[in-house]
Amino acid sequence: MKSLNKTLVAAAVVLACGTASANDMYLDLGTNSYDVDIFPVRVSDPDTSTGTFTEFGFSQLLATSIYDPSLGLGTTVYDTNVASILSSYGLPASGTALDGSSTVNLDLPDCPAGQCDIDALSPLVPPLASDNEGFLTTWDLQVEYYLEGILTTGGPDFTNGYIEIYFNELGNDSYSGATRTAIDMTGANEGMVLRAELKNTQLTLGNLNLFFDLTYAKDNFLYIDTGGGYTDAADLILAGNSPRLVLDTNVNPPFPSDDQLLPVTSGMGDFVIRQTTLDGSITIPEPGTIAMLGMGLLGLGAAGIRRRRQSAA
Repeated sequence: MKSLNKTLVAAAVVLACGTASANDMYLDLGTNSYDVDIFPVRVSDPDTSTGTFTEFGFSQLLATSIYDPSLGLGTTVYDTNVASILSSYGLPASGTALDGSSTVNLDLPDCPAGQCDIDALSPLVPPLASDNEGFLTTWDLQVEYYLEGILTTGGPDFTNGYIEIYFNELGNDSYSGATRTAIDMTGANEGMVLRAELKNTQLTLGNLNLFFDLTYAKDNFLYIDTGGGYTDAADLILAGNSPRLVLDTNVNPPFPSDDQLLPVTSGMGDFVIRQTTLDGSITIPEPGTIAMLGMGLLGLGAAGIRRRRQSAA
C-alpha cells in the first residue's frame, strides 16, 4: 500500500505540471518587418510566423500578494502585478514586518527591467539562432494579471481573475544607453493580444497550477495545433471552443512567514503584503491532460480514504 500511495502522489505531481502533453503553437506577426538580419548567426526569413513552441515562459515576474490582516483560513487574498491596482493600495517603499523587527521593501513592478515579461517561447532559443521573428530583439510580450481568492489549509485558492498578454515594440520604448527606462505601447500594432479568465486553481506540494479559459485572442495572431492542423485561436473562441491555458508556477512558501509580511493601512483598509518573484510557464494542454489530471487526483483521494479506514480498523 505504501508503494501505491507513493506512486499516486508522484503521478499527481507529474500530471499537475501540465507541460508534458502541451499543444504546439506558433505566432503570426502579420509582417516580416520585426524579423532582423543577424549575420552570420541567423538571417531573417521570408515568412511572418515564429517556429512552433509549447510554452510561454516567464522568470522573475514580480508578484505582490495582499492579505486580510487576520491571515486565518477563509480570509481573502489578492495577487497582482498591475501597477494601477497596487498604487491604489498605497504601497509604502518599506516598513517593519509583522514580526516586529525585520524590514520589508516593496516596489511597483519594474516592467522596463523585465519584471513583467514573457521571456521565452520554449523551446525556441531567444534571442538568436531560432525562428522567433525578432522576439526579444525587436518586440516582446508584457504580462498583467489579477487574482483573488481565499486562504485554505494548502495555501491560496484563487477563484476569480485574469491574465492579459500585450505585444510591445521595443523600438517605441525609451532608453538610456542600452538600458530600457520606459515602455510605450501606443504603436499601431501594439496592445493586448491575449486575455484569459481564471476557472480554477490546484495547489500540490507548493506547485501552483491556475487554469484559465482563453476569452480573447487577436485575430490571426496565435495558432494552436488542434490535431488536424493549426487553427487561429480567435476563430476557436468565436466558435465557442475557448482553449484552456495552464499557468504553472511555484509558491514558496504557500503561507508567508511574519518576516515577509508588511502591515499596511491605506484608504483601502488594513492589509499585510508580501512580494516575491515567480518563474513558470503558460501552456495550452491537450484535452486528455486535463482528464488525466482529474483521474490522478481522484485516485489519490481514494487511496487516502482507504488508508484512513485501515488506520481506524
